[in-house]
Amino acid sequence: MRTILLTFAALSLAWAADTEPGTDPRANQGTLLSRAEVDATLKALPPGSGTEQMLRMVDVGRLNVGLTIMRREAKKQGAIEHDDLTEIYVILSGSGVLTTGRKLENPKPIDAESKLYKELTGPSQSGASVLDGHSERFGPGDAIIIPAGVGHWFSSLDSAVNYLVVRIDPDKILPRK
Repeated sequence: MRTILLTFAALSLAWAADTEPGTDPRANQGTLLSRAEVDATLKALPPGSGTEQMLRMVDVGRLNVGLTIMRREAKKQGAIEHDDLTEIYVILSGSGVLTTGRKLENPKPIDAESKLYKELTGPSQSGASVLDGHSERFGPGDAIIIPAGVGHWFSSLDSAVNYLVVRIDPDKILPRK
């Protein structure tokens, strides 16, 4: 966990060199997200539901980088594809199968007026599943990189899954936090 947080801070510092002074004070320093803050946020997520909470979104110069905590329950999931965001999942607990690919089943745009669009994903599509995708089993400690434009779907969950999501926002669509 500490390695992930330090990686996030290092990414912030690496891109900060292109930031104009005064745009975001955190762009010229690292941003620590303590284990206590992550655990408290995870504990505060409503039990029994899939949900997410943005912890930070930092302007690091040419792009924004954010960290979100998420939970998915062991029940049928839908698929999503983000037009502009690259995501990195770090599995904290739980296991299952993640399927990725470029073709969603019955894709529909996320409502541009929704909280999901405005605060968490930006332009995205949702669908019932990923068609003709690539599936991988995952478990605690695993990390998964999902490039922008790639649909992703927990096609099978053995248990509830808690995970951190690093969101790389090159167009600075999502609000800073």
